[in-house]
Amino acid sequence: MPRPLLAFLLCLLHLSLLAQPALAPDPKTESVYRVRHLYEGLGGLAVMVGATTGIDALRSKEEISDETLQRLQTMEVGRLDRWGLEQDALKRFKSEEASDYFFNGSVLLPLTLFVNRKFRKDWLDISVLYLEAHALSAATYAFSPLGPLFIDRYRPVAYYDELSYEDRQAGNNRNSFFSGHVSTTAVGTFFFTKVLSDYNPQWTAGHRAIAFTLASLPPAFVAVQRVRALKHFPTDTVVGLGVGAFFGVMVPHIHKTWARNHRSRLSLGGGYHDGTGSVGFVITY
Repeated sequence: MPRPLLAFLLCLLHLSLLAQPALAPDPKTESVYRVRHLYEGLGGLAVMVGATTGIDALRSKEEISDETLQRLQTMEVGRLDRWGLEQDALKRFKSEEASDYFFNGSVLLPLTLFVNRKFRKDWLDISVLYLEAHALSAATYAFSPLGPLFIDRYRPVAYYDELSYEDRQAGNNRNSFFSGHVSTTAVGTFFFTKVLSDYNPQWTAGHRAIAFTLASLPPAFVAVQRVRALKHFPTDTVVGLGVGAFFGVMVPHIHKTWARNHRSRLSLGGGYHDGTGSVGFVITY
C-alpha cells in the first residue's frame, strides 16, 4: 500500500478513535440516523445491481472508427482539458495502478469506523446508508443525463496517435464523462467523514473543515492519476468528485435530519384531579 494512502487512513482512523461521544443525541445510547433497513437495504441493493449491469453495458459501446480517430487529431480541446493531452502515454499503466490503490482503499475506508464501539452498535444503519450512497452514485453514472449513456465523450487515450489503433478504438473509450473512479472514491471518503462528524457534534467548524479537506485528498489524487492514465480529462474528474461527494454527504445527512425530526415529535402529558373528575392535556410538537 502506498505510504500516502496509509498515512491518510491512519490519520482519519486516529480522529475516529479519539473523538468523544456526542451529547445530543448520545451515540452510546441512540442511533444518529433513522433508517428503514429492509426497504432501503433491498432498494439500495436493487439499484446497485441495476447500475452495475448498466455500467457493464456502457463498456460495450460501438468501436471508434478509424475516420473518427483521425478527425480527433484536428479537434480543439477546451483550455481546462488540454492537460489531458500533454501526458506521457507510456506511463499510463503506472498511473492507472496508483489510482486503483486509492480507489480500493476508499471503498473499504468506512469499515474502519466499526473499530469504535459507538459506530459498531449502529453497523446496520451505517452499512445500509453506505450501500445507498454508492448505489445512487453508480446509478447517476449509468443512467442519468450526466453520465456516458447520454454523453459520448472520447477518452484522452483516443487522441494519442503514438498509440495503436487497437488501444484507441475500444468502445469503452467513448465513456470519458464523468469519472466513475473519482466519484466512487469520493463517496467512500466523504461518507466516512460525514458519519464521523455526525457522531461527534461537539466538533468545531475548524475540525469539520480539516476533516472534509482530508476527505477530498484521495479523490483528488485519483483524479490526477486518471488524467495521467489517459482515462479522463480534468473536467471529467471534477464532475466525478462532485457527484461522489454529494451522495457521500447527503445520504447520511437526510437520514440524520429524518431522525431529528422524528425525535422532535414528543408528546407531553399531564393532568390533575379536582374531586369530581379529571382534566388532562397533551401537547404535541
